Amino acid sequence: MCRLYGVTRAGYYAWRSRGPSARARQNEKLTERIRAAHRDSRGTYGSPRIYQALRRQGCVASENRIARVMRAYGIKARVAAIRYTNPALQRFFGGIPNQQLDVALAGPDQV
Repeated sequence: MCRLYGVTRAGYYAWRSRGPSARARQNEKLTERIRAAHRDSRGTYGSPRIYQALRRQGCVASENRIARVMRAYGIKARVAAIRYTNPALQRFFGGIPNQQLDVALAGPDQV
C-alpha cells in the first residue's frame, strides 16, 4: 500500500499513530459552539447568522470557516416555504369552467 501511494513505511506508521492536528481540535470545539447556536435558533440560522451569534459571544472565526465546518458536519438551516394566496384570484379561476372536461372524445389526439 505504501508503494502505491508513494510514502515510506515509517511515514505511514507515524501518520497512523499521530493524533488530530491543532486545527482539527479547534474545529471540534467550534462545531460544539455552532451546534449550540444552531439549537438555540431552533435550526433556523444559517452560517451568516451563526457567525454573528458566535462573534457576539467572543468566538474568533471567519464566516467562511464557519460555513465550511457547518457543511462538513451537515448543519443546515431550515427553510420555510412561504406560500402567498390571493383569494380573489382563486375565486376568479374557480368560476371559469374547465373546457377540456366537457369535450366528447371519439378517438386519440382530439384534445
